[in-house]
Amino acid sequence: MSAPALLGCAGAVLCLAVPVIVVGSQVEEEHRAAAIADAAALAAADAQSGWIDAEPCEIAEQVAVAHRARVESCRTSGAGGSSSVEVSLAAPLGSARAAARAGPAWSESTVASDGPIGPSGWAWPSDSRSVSQGFHDGWAIDLAVSGEGALFAPYSGVVVLAGADGAGIPEPCLARPEWWRGPNFTVVIRHEYGGRVLFSSHNHVAPASPQRFGIAPGTPVRAGQRVATAGMSGCTSGPHTHFTLSSNPVNAHPDIDPFAYLGPP
Repeated sequence: MSAPALLGCAGAVLCLAVPVIVVGSQVEEEHRAAAIADAAALAAADAQSGWIDAEPCEIAEQVAVAHRARVESCRTSGAGGSSSVEVSLAAPLGSARAAARAGPAWSESTVASDGPIGPSGWAWPSDSRSVSQGFHDGWAIDLAVSGEGALFAPYSGVVVLAGADGAGIPEPCLARPEWWRGPNFTVVIRHEYGGRVLFSSHNHVAPASPQRFGIAPGTPVRAGQRVATAGMSGCTSGPHTHFTLSSNPVNAHPDIDPFAYLGPP
């Protein structure tokens, strides 16, 4: 994507700065609300199933309050120890709300399946074997996802990053501020294959989704193992994964053609 012509304002970036910052801050708070809802729902489910000695909705409220949020609703099920929690918190545009569910039924529906592994031992990284955008930003590709949005490790390795990448607002989102969703969340994995070290990355992942699947720096993973859920973090117009394969532990400007390892879509 090309940068916009600077017409009508000598400092176009400055003209965009205020709305971009406000919208970006709102989205960051929505991401934070989602993470708090996840933590509160997990705590309530643990209490419901007996892993925590507390009343489920009370422990959910404690988790929310500790993060400057409040529980709007909390429901538990006696069958299996599941819980549903909705939280809210103050945000630049008024408030941010998020809901989450945790428990055995949730785990079965979201952690269940691995991705299929090809004859080379590499797995297609998303749950839809198609490309939504070809090479850009070097050898990066955008991979389509289903409604479930499952993202997989393309090959066995060790996770080196699972969280926000710390990058700022990229140039495409200065041109299209409505695409900016707040910090980009990524999963970067170190692989050894054919006598060389490679690094893969998933980008725009849903915040906190790697942790739902036990993914953190230092976690060993196998080819096809689920590592995250596609989301709307970073600079994006819709859910997908911006996938990279590189000789360096980075998630931008990759230098390796991923199709040479993944095979064609």
